[in-house]
Amino acid sequence: MVPNLLRRPGRRFPRPAQWWQPGVYGSVPAVALWIAARLPAQWLWSLAGQPDAGEWLNQAGDTVFVAGWAGSALMLWLGRHRPAPAARSEAVDESDAGAQRTPRRHPTA
Repeated sequence: MVPNLLRRPGRRFPRPAQWWQPGVYGSVPAVALWIAARLPAQWLWSLAGQPDAGEWLNQAGDTVFVAGWAGSALMLWLGRHRPAPAARSEAVDESDAGAQRTPRRHPTA
């Protein structure tokens, strides 16, 4: 078994190794809904009792697909690595610190 090198102690939202799983698990029912939406209209009428069942199934497939991959993106976002803030030197002169905060202005042509 390979150790998970992505997890470090102290992280609030550790990124799971399989952050992509909601997208994949959302894709499977989405494909099933898209296939069901393309069944003959008479079959859909007898199963659902609505003339526009194919459109509803197609829209439901789109929604499930997008929701699954948005969940994957959210998991990846919450598990992102934030670099530590740069350590500031205590020997920095205050006049230099003020000069660093002043925005540089370029002449306009």
